[in-house]
Amino acid sequence: MRKARRHREELGEVIEVFADRPPLLATAPGAMFAVLFGLILLCLSGERLVVCERGILVGSIAPGLHPYVIPYSQITPGSIAGITGANRYLKEAGLKGQMSQSTLRASWWTKNGVHFVACSAEDARRGRRRFTLALDPLPRSIDGRWIWFAGTGRQSPRRAVEAIARAASAAGFPQLARAALDRGIVELTGNPADAHRQLPGHPPDSRGVR
Repeated sequence: MRKARRHREELGEVIEVFADRPPLLATAPGAMFAVLFGLILLCLSGERLVVCERGILVGSIAPGLHPYVIPYSQITPGSIAGITGANRYLKEAGLKGQMSQSTLRASWWTKNGVHFVACSAEDARRGRRRFTLALDPLPRSIDGRWIWFAGTGRQSPRRAVEAIARAASAAGFPQLARAALDRGIVELTGNPADAHRQLPGHPPDSRGVR
C-alpha cells in the first residue's frame, strides 16, 4: 500500500493489514448531506492497523490523511492485548462521551482491536497532521507513556497480535513478542474498575481520568 511505502526504510515491508470499516448505513435524502456523508465515510473507512517488519502503522489512510508510525522499539513489552467487545473500550477506559483522541482509534462499530502502550502521537506523527494536536491525549499509562488502541474490524484480534508477535520477534524484540502471545485475548466488560486488569498499562482506577 502506498502510504506504507513512505515508511519502508524505517518499518520494512508490510506483513498484514487489518481494516476497521464502519457498517453500511442508509443514506438520507439531500445532495449536500450525501456529499458530507460520503466524505465522512471515506475517512472512517480508511482506518487501518498495518503490521510491518519493524513496526506498525495506525490510523486512517484516506486521501490527505497519514497513519501514525510506531516502531516495535517504541512499544512497551507486556502492554499488547488483543481485544474483543471493543465497542465498550472507551467506556471501560473512562472516556465515554469525551472528545475522541489521536491514539484511540475506537468507534461505535468497532468490535475487535489491539491495545498497547507506546510513544506519543506527536512522535508517531512524524511531523505531519499538525491540526490534530488538539486531539492528542496526555500520557495516561502507569509508566508515564501513551495508551493506544487500533481496531481490526471483523478480523480476529488474535490474528493481529500473532502477526505483530512474529514480526517483532524477527526484528529482535522477543520479549515484546512473547509477552503479547502469553497475554492472549481479552473481552472487555465496559466497567472502568476493570481497566487496570484488562488493559495492560492502564492506571488502577480509570474513572475520571482524562
